[in-house]
Amino acid sequence: MPSLRTFRIEFDRPGATYAPGDIVTGDVIVDLAREKTIRALKLSIKGEANVSWERRRTTKDSQGRSHTHVDHFRASEQYFNLTYYLLGSAAGNGEVQMPAGFHRYSFNFSLPYNIPCSFEHTNGHIRYTMKAVIDRPWRFDHESKIAFTVVSSYDLNSRSHQCVSVDEDVMESFCCFCCFNLGSMKVRIRIPTTGFVPGQSIETMVNLYNTSSVNVTKICVKLERSLEFHAKSPYNTTKTDKAVVKAEKSVGPFGQQADITSRLQVPPIPPSQLECCSIIDQKYSLRVTIHVSGAHCSIVKVYPILIGTIPLQSTITSASYMQTVQPTAPIIPDYDPPPPMPASPDYAPPNVPYPAAIGFISPNQPSTSTNPWDIPPPSYEECMQRADSIKDEDESNYVHGANEPFAPRYPVFNFTPPYSSEK
Repeated sequence: MPSLRTFRIEFDRPGATYAPGDIVTGDVIVDLAREKTIRALKLSIKGEANVSWERRRTTKDSQGRSHTHVDHFRASEQYFNLTYYLLGSAAGNGEVQMPAGFHRYSFNFSLPYNIPCSFEHTNGHIRYTMKAVIDRPWRFDHESKIAFTVVSSYDLNSRSHQCVSVDEDVMESFCCFCCFNLGSMKVRIRIPTTGFVPGQSIETMVNLYNTSSVNVTKICVKLERSLEFHAKSPYNTTKTDKAVVKAEKSVGPFGQQADITSRLQVPPIPPSQLECCSIIDQKYSLRVTIHVSGAHCSIVKVYPILIGTIPLQSTITSASYMQTVQPTAPIIPDYDPPPPMPASPDYAPPNVPYPAAIGFISPNQPSTSTNPWDIPPPSYEECMQRADSIKDEDESNYVHGANEPFAPRYPVFNFTPPYSSEK
């Protein structure tokens, strides 16, 4: 009968969502049927970014035969790699007894300040993991792994000059066989602001004044995401991925004059521009497409959108913000957290790929997870983009938890539509 009945990691904070600079606390749970001799019980915490993809190409040799080659592109960044010892020591030259029964081994450590937001995609990720290891002499180690979310602050108020409103007039003339005039159409597109947080609705107002014989068949509004993954091996190259985050359409035909309003609620997604990460770039945009009948080209307009974690103060009113969802990551109370656990002698310093130095929180500094205004905290909800597993290439299939899926959690504010259409 196996002596290890339970071996897992638990976080004290529900949802395990943190901000850079936060103190992360929790327990390693061990339940033994009988006493076990071990070298050490250690805890490894790692933050890193990786990108990878494959590209197939075909070449022909001197005899005209085709050969398929697979190029593997990749790059990585490490933000920190810490090892703590809960039992035993890094020397590894002694043995300790882990008693039978149920035990909690507490941990606490501080996250660096300038680390990027958690992110998951099939071609790359920014991931923060913790692994507990029972180091056993002359036997395979027991290992348990778990991932947690880091949400870096992206304050739209400090970028308010980019969160401009849109009010654009578009004139379109139609003709048949390049000579017969079918009339014209005037389109007015209005967006009150271009800065949003998850939970807010992107309100797009389209005013049509159509004096042509061409009908508007439908109007589509799409929130799109554009990603760039930068590989460094075997040579520098970039892979681009574009996807629709959310879409809404209004189906015609519409009359000569029509006012159409679309409201796209922003789902749980990471903020724009994954700051502090140099191998993954992310941008959002809003695409408005007005489809017309016949062989005429659609009217397409694209506007840059900023997605943040702190909403624009101008959009926060008592009428537009109602907190009805119980927060899954409450604000940390103002108290002095315990000092971080000492790192082991084999602590690996962060590999900083950018000029700024990694800064760790001091014990008497308050948490960075609060917001600057007296508004209820958001709920933290799982993103639709998830990893099938958190297993690293060098890990075996016997690491408990490594083959489990993981989806980062992002802040979601419970907004009602703050704008009303103006006819």
